[in-house]
Amino acid sequence: MAVMDRDRWRVLEPLLDRVLDLPADERESWLAELRAQSPALAAELTSLLSGEQAADRNGFLATPLDVKLEGLVLGAYTLERPLGHGGMGSVWLARRTDGRFEGHAAVKLLNLALLTPSGQARFRHEGSVLARLAHPGIARLLDAGVSPSGQPYLVLEHIDGVRIDAWAEEHALGLDGRIRLFLQVLDAVGHAHANLIVHRDLKPSNILVTREGTVKLLDFGIAKLLGAEGSADRTALTMEGGRALTPEFAAPEQVRGDAITTTTDVYALGVLLYVLVSGRHPTAEGCRTSPETARALLEVEPERLRLGDLDSILGKALRKEPRERYQTVEAFADDLGRYLRDEPVSARPDSLAYRTRKFVRRHRAGVAAAVVMLAGLLFATAFSVTQMREARRQRDVALTASRQADAESEFQSLLMSQVGDRPITMREILDRGRATLERQYAGDPRILGTILLQLSSRYADMGDSEIRGGLLARAESLAVAAHDTVQLIEVRCNIVDDMRTEGRYVEAQRELDGARAMLRAAPDPRAEAVCLQVLTDLENETGIGHRGVAAIQRAIAIRDSLGETKDMAYIEMFVSLAHALDQEGKHREALAEYRRALDRMDASERGETMTRSEIQHDLAVSLAQLGETAEAERLQRDVIARISRSDPTGRLPTQLLVHYAHVALFDGHADSAVKYFTQLADQAAADRNGYWEGRATFGLAEAQLMIGRRADAARTAARFRRAVPRLSIRSVDDELTDARMLDARLAAARGDSAVAYERVVQVLRDNGYFGGERRDVFRSALLFAARVALSLGQRGDALRFARDARAVSTLDTLTETRSAYVGEARLVEGRVLLAMGDTTAARLTLGMALGALRRGGGSEHPRAREADALLRALR
Repeated sequence: MAVMDRDRWRVLEPLLDRVLDLPADERESWLAELRAQSPALAAELTSLLSGEQAADRNGFLATPLDVKLEGLVLGAYTLERPLGHGGMGSVWLARRTDGRFEGHAAVKLLNLALLTPSGQARFRHEGSVLARLAHPGIARLLDAGVSPSGQPYLVLEHIDGVRIDAWAEEHALGLDGRIRLFLQVLDAVGHAHANLIVHRDLKPSNILVTREGTVKLLDFGIAKLLGAEGSADRTALTMEGGRALTPEFAAPEQVRGDAITTTTDVYALGVLLYVLVSGRHPTAEGCRTSPETARALLEVEPERLRLGDLDSILGKALRKEPRERYQTVEAFADDLGRYLRDEPVSARPDSLAYRTRKFVRRHRAGVAAAVVMLAGLLFATAFSVTQMREARRQRDVALTASRQADAESEFQSLLMSQVGDRPITMREILDRGRATLERQYAGDPRILGTILLQLSSRYADMGDSEIRGGLLARAESLAVAAHDTVQLIEVRCNIVDDMRTEGRYVEAQRELDGARAMLRAAPDPRAEAVCLQVLTDLENETGIGHRGVAAIQRAIAIRDSLGETKDMAYIEMFVSLAHALDQEGKHREALAEYRRALDRMDASERGETMTRSEIQHDLAVSLAQLGETAEAERLQRDVIARISRSDPTGRLPTQLLVHYAHVALFDGHADSAVKYFTQLADQAAADRNGYWEGRATFGLAEAQLMIGRRADAARTAARFRRAVPRLSIRSVDDELTDARMLDARLAAARGDSAVAYERVVQVLRDNGYFGGERRDVFRSALLFAARVALSLGQRGDALRFARDARAVSTLDTLTETRSAYVGEARLVEGRVLLAMGDTTAARLTLGMALGALRRGGGSEHPRAREADALLRALR
């Protein structure tokens, strides 16, 4: 048998680990899928598996090796006996034997089968997590190290205790006693959360109670450090952690694969409390398998226990949607404390009658005496006057709210008409609605200002900044005339957003600073929420600052606290959150937020509105960033068709035009790219918007070159220079938008590779590439540089450029196999390897390229066909 080199083994090892983990009946289907992506890899794995099966038949290692660990010395500790085994390894009782101190500890050993980079990383991760925690309710990390033989270990405080549920039963704790014991758990988890650590596997076996009645929290093996996301290491840890979770105590988002937050632990704590007080599981009762448990988790609502406010507390902790639960364990603990003290709890809707009942129950004797003496006087004088004033105030607020709600309802009814199913355009709907509403509410400036704000947002959806600006100017004057500071702040933040859509970033930032200064002087939660969303969108667009996610999450929390969660503005906040997550590189979380926003739109019967189409477009843009261009192109094409049916004038939103044209160009639909880049350029020229004309003409020149229209491309490049002499966009386009890149592509089309190479190297140098800067917008320039370098015989440079293009395109582990951008980079890399004479490496690389291109761009993608042809030629 030939000896396999180390590099080759590094490629095959993770695939072999994966297939060996699969049940025997699933291996063949998995291998079949791999054969479709990379026949060479599948063949090698099949050979290795055949060797393993032959060894099994011959009885190799059929008798387990008798490996004794008792007496093994690890640092200052000697192992005595095993305490337990788990997926990651084993835990041993150990005695300190270095002569300095006496005592026992628990030593955790990593399973030798997991001595892979990701397995070791996860083990180190547990140690780093524990090192950050210092709380009497959490088992302490005493030491850590690696034995001379390479065995990693953690030395933990040994807890001589009993599972929390068993301890409660043994001590026959009543309801209050169980809640007080559970409050210790909340205190320990709260400490972990304060250190930005989510446990993710809270369950009775990980919570022991000592003889003294002290809770001790164990096993942070799959804990997640909040904010430490985006790296390949973290992704691997998350995947392993996901496999390790306990289905009975998992939260719905863990089963769905959504984002993990502190509210994930809140859900598990809710399950734990439910089990403690009832002796049964809230959703998995009667489930026999993990799939049944997971399905019940998503579908079954917990049965109420008839425990009054405790049912409300459990119900809030066990909500399916994370945002509807307690947002902190402190809030959870606070409600439980109120329950024990017979005070009103936040989980129950507040009312005067409810609070009165609670007061009476706490002060029965005093209330009984006071009622006899004070009833007549109190209700005849002060109370009645106060109630009368409060009634008047509430009446005025209700009348205003009712009028505003009527106006908003009428406005929404005009926009709810189905796109494409009526002989009236969206613009006509808006224009008619604007005329009707302005006429109807002309005598009420505050209501009219609110309506003008909403109308301005809908014109923004249409890409009509001119009408939007006019509406905002009128709303601003109404707010100034009415001395309505709150509405003035909202209007000015919307003006900032209008400036953003026009690319006037410096002015927008200056105006936003002024609006936020007004907000500090006159705080208002609604206005703050609006301005926080605008701040998020501005940072998303410019790529400047890192406040977007935190800002929009605060805005959502404000709207939640106000109970304003039904309107379109609330749904759009989740779109802003998705944009911010994309900006931070958390693309999978962003996809989940876009899809949630679409689900909310459909559930509220807004499924055929313009805003719904916009969210679908944004989802497509996020998919395109991940290299899943075939799906992105399909979604955007559907949006174009919907909007085109609704507006016979043919005008389309600028963002939709530019993003669809870019993805169409990459997918090889150069004729469609020419059509929509041209439309965008013409619309921008008519609007005298040099920013959009520049972006459109840059893409148009590239599309014209792709279909061989070199003379047209040269004229378009000249138009680009006139529109924007030096346009450089880093955070929006998928490439470096620089006039010299067009010069380079034109030179390559003429066959002048030397000039093309000189120009692209200049662009990369000026953007910091040779100084170590790496960004995903370099991808297109790097691949172009690789191809030109290869044509000049500079194979080393070509290989470096191609591999760096692959690196900046690999946004997470899934993109390695699903991104057409990664596939394209591997395709160029494979061509370079072929030119270098490394046929074996080229075949492997081209196989991976073909798989990624087919998954991301589709089997008919031109580069997928190119990779397939190269592989066929090598057989």
